[in-house]
Amino acid sequence: MRAALLPLVLLLGLAAVVGAAEAPEQSVTPIVPDIEQRVEAVDTGDVQHVERLDPDQMQRIAAESNAPVRRGLATAGKVVLGVIALGLSLGFTVASILLF
Repeated sequence: MRAALLPLVLLLGLAAVVGAAEAPEQSVTPIVPDIEQRVEAVDTGDVQHVERLDPDQMQRIAAESNAPVRRGLATAGKVVLGVIALGLSLGFTVASILLF
């Protein structure tokens, strides 16, 4: 019984593949270029503003004062962000272990 069932299943699978390989019918709709495309002239006046850049000025960096209080607050913010990230990571790890 099983020996006869295997060729039948293979034959049905092959028939499904051959049936799916046929291309669907396609239609071609001609496009009239006058209706679908339009070319508009661009005025040459104030369309684009171009400014010359000075290479020396681009290399300058504005001086920023790094006061000790500001650096301390930035470091404290980084520590708080790290602690929050650690808490979220451990929380999701524990939740995934308990729920899955």
